[in-house]
Amino acid sequence: MRRALTIAGVLAVLAGIWLLSPLPRRGLEPRAHPARSYAEALRLVASMSAEDTPAISSECGTRFLTHGGRTRRVIVLLHGLTNCPAQFDSLGRVAFEHGANVLIPRLPRHGLSDHMTDEMARLEARELRAFVDRVLDAAHGLGDSVTVAGLSIGGTLAAWAAQERPDVDRAVLIAPMLGVARARGGWTPVVARLMDAMPNVFVWWDDRRKQDLPGPRHVYPRFATRAVAAVVRIGWMVREEALRTAPACRSIAMVTVGGDIAVDNGLNAEVVSAWRRHGAHEVETYEFPAALHLNHDIVDPEQVGGNPAVTYPVLERLIGW
Repeated sequence: MRRALTIAGVLAVLAGIWLLSPLPRRGLEPRAHPARSYAEALRLVASMSAEDTPAISSECGTRFLTHGGRTRRVIVLLHGLTNCPAQFDSLGRVAFEHGANVLIPRLPRHGLSDHMTDEMARLEARELRAFVDRVLDAAHGLGDSVTVAGLSIGGTLAAWAAQERPDVDRAVLIAPMLGVARARGGWTPVVARLMDAMPNVFVWWDDRRKQDLPGPRHVYPRFATRAVAAVVRIGWMVREEALRTAPACRSIAMVTVGGDIAVDNGLNAEVVSAWRRHGAHEVETYEFPAALHLNHDIVDPEQVGGNPAVTYPVLERLIGW
């Protein structure tokens, strides 16, 4: 009996060490190969569009708004978890009308017509890193100055770009999921490890309405815990790197939603503070007041709890045209 308790104690200690150990960075380092011309960039964009098979919803494919050649600015817009490029269509068209080329790529395993797909459970952190590198590589052939903006997990990827890619001129992080609201601060890596190690669970966005989720029709009604683990792994890596060094991108805006029940705003603030301590002076912050009762998704005009009349002027100013 005593021996069994000893073994159990050792296993518990080892499990604790594993849970609290740093999340691996391997595979999340930038691998930039920027397009050297507009024609090369078009080939990269075409390869992304070619991945929009018939299984992808007609409104959810990669969107590219071009003026027919390189422009002064190119704006990359990265959509959120279980959403698709349609989320950023309205904002993207405003940017285009102001003279920018606009690329709104479809994130891996998103945008399928089958909203009950299990593809989300296969999403990996390395896959997301490779996706962002590829998109930013294309952007360099589309315009002289690259701005990347993203919401939720798109905001996480924009944060990664801000920390790791010096060839990005401005990054706008909109309610980024660096950590989740229900497991704040130091619990983030623990939750990421557990969700990655345990069998995937699909969680309804609304466990009462389930498949009858109100709002945009292109949104999956549930998310995968494995997908969240992949995103949070990247978010925690951004936090760890921010504590060690300044961001590669000097011009950054952090946008948060007061009372956000999806992401850890405290962790977002910690990253901003770390960047500023390392001398990144062009880091602007803006928080929509909790009294507005906005949804975590402040971009999609069809989203319940969205209010473009309030949010778009701020987002337009921060992204800039």
